[in-house]
Amino acid sequence: MKKVLFVSILILGVIYACNKEDEVIDLQPDAGNSFLNVENDGYFVTLNASPAPAGQTGTWRLYNGENGRFEDVHDPHTKFYGEPGETYLLGWELSVGDQYKATTINVSFKLLNPVLITEVGDTISDNISLELKAEAAKFGAKGHWEVMGGNNGKIVSPDSCVTAFIGNPHEPYTIRWVLTYGSKEASKELSFVTDSLRANAGDDNLDITTFSPVEDAKYYNLEGYLPAGGTGEWNIIGGDGAKVYMDDDPYSVFEGRADTVYTLTWKVTVDQYQSVDTLKLRFRGKWGMWVDPRDNQAYRYVRLSKMEWMSDNFNYAAPWSQYGRNFYYGQTARANIIDGKPVETEEEHKFYGRLYNYFGAHDAAPEGWRLPTRQDFMDLHVALGGKFYFYEKVIIGGETGLDINFAGMLSYSNDRPELRDNFYEQEIAGYYVTDYLSHDYKTIFVRYHKDGGFGGLAVSSFYSCGSVRYVRDIK
Repeated sequence: MKKVLFVSILILGVIYACNKEDEVIDLQPDAGNSFLNVENDGYFVTLNASPAPAGQTGTWRLYNGENGRFEDVHDPHTKFYGEPGETYLLGWELSVGDQYKATTINVSFKLLNPVLITEVGDTISDNISLELKAEAAKFGAKGHWEVMGGNNGKIVSPDSCVTAFIGNPHEPYTIRWVLTYGSKEASKELSFVTDSLRANAGDDNLDITTFSPVEDAKYYNLEGYLPAGGTGEWNIIGGDGAKVYMDDDPYSVFEGRADTVYTLTWKVTVDQYQSVDTLKLRFRGKWGMWVDPRDNQAYRYVRLSKMEWMSDNFNYAAPWSQYGRNFYYGQTARANIIDGKPVETEEEHKFYGRLYNYFGAHDAAPEGWRLPTRQDFMDLHVALGGKFYFYEKVIIGGETGLDINFAGMLSYSNDRPELRDNFYEQEIAGYYVTDYLSHDYKTIFVRYHKDGGFGGLAVSSFYSCGSVRYVRDIK
């Protein structure tokens, strides 16, 4: 009897086990949400699948995409690491025995994005080197520069996003900034041609205004250009009492004195190449300095009677117009030199200037400047103490710095062959053109006599030429 009962129980157990193995388990995997266009340090996402129910096993699967990995394939909230530019198909799988079911999500990471800050045209003007700037590599990527084409080009620090490229003169080059991460790489290129190396010391400045007293030292920040990957050196080659505080700094402080023209050189060296540029500087003291952009001649000026007056006779070779003329003293084909001698040397040209008739003086006025009126002269004399006191103040060596000189006058023949061009009173008198012109073409000069002081006004025809001192309002 017991034996029969045991066999019956055994048969029932086998039947139950067979029925259980044939049972279908309800698997409901949930892989969570997708992650698209992710960009972060390490290129990873934290997955958010629903945990596996008791008795079931959860497993992450990588179905598509290169070089992806899970930190823990059985953790529903594991970190998944990928690479930039890849799109991955991931599955969260639930399984019991040989039964399994999965749902999928997409994970994608943004492409590497190299960004060049340096912009360059077809040619690097006046240079053989180039400062290179790119956005620094981010999110665990690495960046480096490469020379892709051109002879003997080199990059000073290839792994730095800010560095310098140095090449040979007149050579075409292609360089690129490369970002890498894992198996991925992306780059941006620059192509250009180098030029000759030419130093640039900055613009000449002969009228530097400072706020310290005239007798004190004056200071100015230099503005040299230092080529990428190069070194520079300042040297003072003209002018006394000057100092460059840091001779290798393109923006060094320069110290000098008022009313002295200083000449400096800025020498740059890049690799085995060198170039030198010259710079002229001057601090305003008694005189300001203005440079005519038409011919780069410099003229001193002073501030008197609410205006700025040129302290040098004008010397611009203005083109002749229908009526406008200008000459150097004694320099015409039919010159009749009554007093003095011809003005011939560059030093004499600068000192005496040219003689202009009214039309020539009016037409030659630089932008911002004009001929003085008779009233301008009279107001100036009154401001300096009146007719008994002003004269010694306005001639050369006078306290005002106006430095009136005595360049004489010309009465020319206007191409009439029977007449001569008469030059007279050089170093005897100075005749200065005013803005006056009458209806019958009479003009007025203000006359200063070397021995007799102020000579009053001289009325003449427009065939007469005198010296010019332009004025302008104080800005």
